[in-house]
Amino acid sequence: MVKTHTLIQCFKIFKLRDIAGFAKLFITFIPGKIMKLFNRDIWVVTELKENARDNGYWMFKYLRENHPKKKVYYPISKASSDYKKVKPLGNVVEFGSLKHFLYFWAANKYLGTTKEHGFPDERTCQFIHLRGLSGFKYVFLNHGVARGYSSIVDGNITRYDLVIAMSESERETMINMCNRKPENVVATGFCRHDNLGDDILDKKLILFMPTWRNWLDFRHETDKSTIEEITNNYLHSDYYKRCNEIVTSPELIKLLEERDMRLIMYLHGYAQGYSQYFKPASDRIKVALKEDYFVQDLLKQAAYLITDYSSVIFDFAYMKKPCCYYQYDKEEFSKNQYSESEYYTYEDHGFGPIFTELSEIIEHIDKTCDSGLNMEDKYLRRVENYFPSFDSKHSERIYEIIEKL
Repeated sequence: MVKTHTLIQCFKIFKLRDIAGFAKLFITFIPGKIMKLFNRDIWVVTELKENARDNGYWMFKYLRENHPKKKVYYPISKASSDYKKVKPLGNVVEFGSLKHFLYFWAANKYLGTTKEHGFPDERTCQFIHLRGLSGFKYVFLNHGVARGYSSIVDGNITRYDLVIAMSESERETMINMCNRKPENVVATGFCRHDNLGDDILDKKLILFMPTWRNWLDFRHETDKSTIEEITNNYLHSDYYKRCNEIVTSPELIKLLEERDMRLIMYLHGYAQGYSQYFKPASDRIKVALKEDYFVQDLLKQAAYLITDYSSVIFDFAYMKKPCCYYQYDKEEFSKNQYSESEYYTYEDHGFGPIFTELSEIIEHIDKTCDSGLNMEDKYLRRVENYFPSFDSKHSERIYEIIEKL
């Protein structure tokens, strides 16, 4: 049973900025319900306001190309760099517009990758949805991997009618640690796995893609002094120093020159605002911006991946390519952001070795190059045991399951 606020608690959490959201919900309610009377199978597929690069995009693309008569819509901001990619598919809606609110009421199925962030107004629509008033079946297409408890999929605080898991292992984690019912979690793999392959593989490219740190995140702050304080903490953090070392290390640059390789550092979307503080010490190293690169293309292109705790390693390992974990702050990260569990530990289930020093990573890259940049047998077996399938029919299978809801 999803926990909801009492009426008094609701009044306490409402803010002035919520008035506009409720006004749009009110204006579009009757037209939306009338639309639903005449269109019983409207689907809305979303990610974030500015995104079309995850499971939502690949599901939408599959639907438009394979079921063109289905009334399915994709909300995204026209100002987004991803807009030009999704527009040719048709049925694109301006994110947060009255039309988006209209489809919120008219939808029979709503497919999202990030809790309620794909709703036209996150706060007010979340309020409606958590009380079971939205009137649609909500499918969580997922975007990361639950390795332990995750509030994103906790059945006590979310209202999903179906949750897509990457593997049977993740499904068990969601059921046993995240309060989800077995009947509404399916282990199919992800829609985005349909497009993973080696068609643009570049044997000369190394990718460094660390995840964010929630204690160094200023995205939701409005006070200037608070933003400056968090930024200052970031620039003095071990996280920044370790990342900066990778783009300035003479030893790593020497390896890149000797092997005629390049390295791209791509910060997590939540940490992209800090990209400006990194100045590579070599032309062989580049700091990538979200607007200029598509994450999945980077993962497909790279021959070797360095990450810390990011779930991108699952997509990379799915392609059976060598990778490693750079976990110099494991205790702090586990305490403040995301901990392991008996269902998944990096030592027992990870897809590459764990290092705490850059020198170890350089040595491993050098050794892996000597072996032809192939994944070690130990980790290859883990990959083959973890994923349910390695074909290009994930979206098709997920679609068939959603249709039955």
